[in-house]
Amino acid sequence: MGNEVTEKLVLFLQNLRCEDAGRETLVHLAGSKKEKENLGNLRTGYEKLKERMPASDKDYLEKYMEQMERAAFEEQQEAYLQGMLDAFQILQGIGVIRASETVENLIRQILLAYLIGTVIGSGYRFVG
Repeated sequence: MGNEVTEKLVLFLQNLRCEDAGRETLVHLAGSKKEKENLGNLRTGYEKLKERMPASDKDYLEKYMEQMERAAFEEQQEAYLQGMLDAFQILQGIGVIRASETVENLIRQILLAYLIGTVIGSGYRFVG
């Protein structure tokens, strides 16, 4: 039963963060949009440069870029999770919700759901 609840929580959090692009509360920062445009503008030159590289250099560069993207994604996940936990603390601090074992258990479940979602999403299995 516990795993089923955790899996549903993982799916809910993934849907909340990633899939509902039309919701009113979705944040779009101007700086992020600008940086994505800048990246798109650099892509053509990057692709042309890669074409002229020896295969070994190209492979190394591609591995580096893939790792950089994975690291950036994990940083985004950390920031997202930290924001959720900060929201709980703010709500507790202003008295909207009372600190209790139930709230602490919910926070633990969110952390566990994130850990399991990350581990399963990476192709690994969480045991414990």
